[in-house]
Amino acid sequence: MELERMFNASPSFADSDLFVLQVAHRLDRGWTFRRLLIGGLGVFGGLIGGGQILASGILGRLDAVGARSDRMVSLGLGDLASAHLLPPGLTIDSEALWMSAALAVLAIGFAVTRAIKEI
Repeated sequence: MELERMFNASPSFADSDLFVLQVAHRLDRGWTFRRLLIGGLGVFGGLIGGGQILASGILGRLDAVGARSDRMVSLGLGDLASAHLLPPGLTIDSEALWMSAALAVLAIGFAVTRAIKEI
C-alpha cells in the first residue's frame, strides 16, 4: 500500500507547462501539413478519376440510356402514369424519371448518414 501511494502520482516538473505547449505546437503544425497533403492528393486523384471517366465514353453511354428511357416512356409508361397517377394536364418524361431517381438516391444518402450518426 505504501509503495502504491508513493508511485501513484507522477511528480510534476518545473518546465511541464512549456513542454505541453511545445508538443501541442508540433501536433498543430503537423496537422496543417497533413491536411494540405491529403487535400492536394484528393484533388489530384479526383482529376485523374474525372479524366478516366471522360476517356471511357461514359457520357455517350448515358446518352444512349437516356434515349432508351425516352422510348420506353413514349411507348406507354407515360400514358399509364398520366392516366392513373398524375393530375390531368401534367405530363411525365425521362427527365422527371431521372430526377425522381436522383432524389431517391439523395434520400437514401441522408438516411445512411443519419443511421451512421446514431451509431
